[in-house]
Amino acid sequence: MFKTSYLREVRKEKYEQSDVFNEELEDSESSAGIAAIQGWESLQDLNGRFARYINRARVLEQRNAVFRKQLETLQRMEEASSLQEAFMQQTESNRQRIRELASERAKLERQLKDACRMLDDFTSK
Repeated sequence: MFKTSYLREVRKEKYEQSDVFNEELEDSESSAGIAAIQGWESLQDLNGRFARYINRARVLEQRNAVFRKQLETLQRMEEASSLQEAFMQQTESNRQRIRELASERAKLERQLKDACRMLDDFTSK
C-alpha cells in the first residue's frame, strides 16, 4: 500500500507540476504566439511595401523608356531642323550666286553686242 500511495503522490506531483509548467508554457507560448503574429504581420507589411516599391520602380522604368524615346525623337527633329536650316541657307546662297551670275552674263552679253557692233563698224569702213 505504501508503494501505491507513493506512486499516486508522485503522479499527482508530476501532474500538478505539468499544469504549472503548462500554464507558464502557455503564457510564454501565447506571448511567443503574439510575437510570431506580430512578426508575421510585420513581414507582410514589409512584403507589401517591397511589392509597392518594385511596382513603382517598374513604372518609373517605363516612364524613363518613354522619355528616352521622346528625347531621341526631339534630337532627331532638332537635327532635321538644323539640316533644314543648313539646306535653306545653302539654297539661299545658291540663289544669290545665280543672281550674281545672271547679272554678270547680262553684262557680258552687252559687251559682246558692243564688240560685235564695233566689229561691224570697223569692217564696214
